Amino acid sequence: MENIQIEKIAYEGDKHGYHFKASYLIEPKGEALIEISKDGKMVREFLFPAYKIWNIAAHAHDIAEGLDRESDSGLYTAGSDGLGGNSYQPSKPENNGTYN
Repeated sequence: MENIQIEKIAYEGDKHGYHFKASYLIEPKGEALIEISKDGKMVREFLFPAYKIWNIAAHAHDIAEGLDRESDSGLYTAGSDGLGGNSYQPSKPENNGTYN
């Protein structure tokens, strides 16, 4: 990811076999960087609205279950606005273009 300036780490921890890290950003403004890894390998890395990052922590179990099934269903749950919209926009990691 280019042109990202991290302000500070909002939270970081292990949940259900995955390592979750969320960082507030200086640039792009209003966004947060979400990094999810497992066994030292990046599984998902994406920008997410800063005001919603605690939804990632709140839905860590749903996210981990989905990732174990090679699904983004838990991330869509965390990104839901409750009105049919969603903040989560999937993107593939830059390492080799695949997940897991």
